Parts: sequence; structure tokens; C-alpha cells
Amino acid sequence: MAEIKTLLIFELLGRPPEHLKETLLLFLDKIGKETGVKIINSRINEPKRVEKAQQELYSTFAEVEADFKDLTSLMRAAFAYMPSHIEVISPAEINMKNFELNSFMNELVIKMHRYDELAKGLVIEKHILESKLQEKMNAVPVKQEETKDKATEKKVKKSRKKKKE
Repeated sequence: MAEIKTLLIFELLGRPPEHLKETLLLFLDKIGKETGVKIINSRINEPKRVEKAQQELYSTFAEVEADFKDLTSLMRAAFAYMPSHIEVISPAEINMKNFELNSFMNELVIKMHRYDELAKGLVIEKHILESKLQEKMNAVPVKQEETKDKATEKKVKKSRKKKKE
């Protein structure tokens, strides 16, 4: 398969504005060192203040022209660095062999499983923290179904008071 020429856009939000440019430079340097990735050209735009933000935040973006050895290299970079936009410039058509498609799909599935594992771990951690907080507050656990309307909330509060007495 021929090299895949792409245009990538990476966006960044934060502060201070000087830090954003430095971070993008380090970020692009890291991407360029990946196996199967060659950065041809890059341009980092000046950070601009986000007007509607509640706190002082700046946003900037980098436009990057990069060549990838193959579809697997492109997919790895897409998942690892999460560009906000990917445009394949060439080739116009991509023909894949069976083993290339298998490799691509397996990489995709592995990444999805890792994100799923992370999300499930965070949910479990959240439940543990909620339980510990309830223990510390010496509160009676309240199921979400019990607080659907205000009348039910009042009943729950009354029952808590009775249990404390």
C-alpha cells in the first residue's frame, strides 16, 4: 500500500496562551517520532481568548500535513492523539489485503475494550466513593427512583429524621 497523505487538525484549550503553543510543539514532536509517521509541514495558530468561557481560557489549533506508512499507522495515531479532523489527501482509493483489514479491526477493537474497561472502572470507583461519603455522613442511602419528584423527596427526608431519632 502506498503512503497515506493526510491533513490533520489538533485543537487545544487551556491557559496561559504561551503554554498552549509550547504544548502543541511538544505534542507535534511526539507524533513525528511515532513509527510509520512523517510530519511534512505544520502550522500552529496564535491562541485566542474564548469569549463565552466562565474563566479565562484560550484556544488554538495546529494544522499538520503528515504521511503515514499504512492505514494501521494512521489509525494508531488517530486513537493515540485524537485529532479533531482528519482529511485523507491521497491515495484516492485504498485497497487492503485481508491481513491489513484484520490488523486494523483488531487494533480498533482493542482500543474500544480499553476505553470500556476505563469507563467501567470509573463507574465502580464512583460508587465506592459515594458509599464512603454516605458512611461518613451517616446518611441513609437513597435510591434514584425515590427522588423523582418533590413529594417523594419530602417523604425521604422525614424518614431520615425519624431514623436519626
